[in-house]
Amino acid sequence: MKTPAIAVLLTVLALQACSTSADSCVGFKPIRPAIADVDAMSPGLARQIVTHNETGAALCRWKP
Repeated sequence: MKTPAIAVLLTVLALQACSTSADSCVGFKPIRPAIADVDAMSPGLARQIVTHNETGAALCRWKP
């Protein structure tokens, strides 16, 4: 009885591994600070925003 359940579970897991959905990108978006914010932000924060936006462009196909 366990064998069919295990086979179904493995099949579902294998199919999920092949999915190419962008669902993981739904909750995220590019960070576009205003000019006044850019002038006031620290270099570290600016680096983090650039890294965030570059990662989103690579993984979620965000446009600049």
